Amino acid sequence: MEDLFQYFPLLFVAFGALIMLSSIKGIIDGKQFVRRAQRVPGVVSDVRTTFVGRGQNLRARQRPVLTFTTVEGREITTEAATTSDLGIGNETEVLYDPQNPTNAMPADNADGGYSGIVIGLIAVVIGLAFFSKFSDFSSFSGL
Repeated sequence: MEDLFQYFPLLFVAFGALIMLSSIKGIIDGKQFVRRAQRVPGVVSDVRTTFVGRGQNLRARQRPVLTFTTVEGREITTEAATTSDLGIGNETEVLYDPQNPTNAMPADNADGGYSGIVIGLIAVVIGLAFFSKFSDFSSFSGL
């Protein structure tokens, strides 16, 4: 059982790597969306709040409801694909998918979140540090 405990920090490494890979995928997907998206002026017509988690971990996520006119002249009102701090009545540039105009987001949110990569990297470093501290390297031949 004690031998198993020394490998527990590797869960931090795996968890951190998973967060980093997920964040990198999100950034790549976001950049692909920006390349194909149309950019038009819009306004926040409402804000929808959802709650995630439980108890002390309960967090509110606010997604703006965007109203904009496509380059073809269609008026669209849709909940943004990303969270934002924009309030009702705020004007913003909107990026939308020309194939599916209800897939839209404020242009300010298009840069992607690099914080997931940083958090993942921190978890990997902590996991490796604890692993090196608690593992017995003398049991590995040649080290």
